Amino acid sequence: MTVRPLRVLLALAVLPALGALAGCTVPIAGVAGIAVTADGKPLGVIRMCHDRIDGALVHPYDDAAGGPDPTGDPDPTGVWNHDTPVTDFTSWSLGSPADGWTAEKPLAPLVPGQQYGLYGWTEGNSWSTTSVLFTTVDLAKLVPGQVRYQRGDEVRTVSLDDFRAKACEGF
Repeated sequence: MTVRPLRVLLALAVLPALGALAGCTVPIAGVAGIAVTADGKPLGVIRMCHDRIDGALVHPYDDAAGGPDPTGDPDPTGVWNHDTPVTDFTSWSLGSPADGWTAEKPLAPLVPGQQYGLYGWTEGNSWSTTSVLFTTVDLAKLVPGQVRYQRGDEVRTVSLDDFRAKACEGF
């Protein structure tokens, strides 16, 4: 399945400025997080602070390059669409999405040692979310009910309730 070039371009434009709101080409309107199911499978978690997103994606991330892995395939590792604009809170299984989420590109197996980024996007590049970086080790450290997210350079792990209630503070 071919991912629309707009999403790949959005990943290349937004993510190099991860955590730095001022440098983004697409304004940030929400916060992306990563969580796990009871059996350790990854969940995407998004809390919109204002406006909307239309979908989300996971891509390989190269910390040294400050963005998507320039040595690898620029294609995202997984891409999901939501059937209506997401304007508040949402979560979905990255492996078997439901509740309005569909996989445009199902999540490829995550490679141990590879860092990934998850963020939300809009079709017209009008809004996005912050990104959250993670590895398979980071996922293994999470317990169900916890959300890992980033605020600037700070990585936070909080309860799902705290994420819903406090992720937008300061936006």
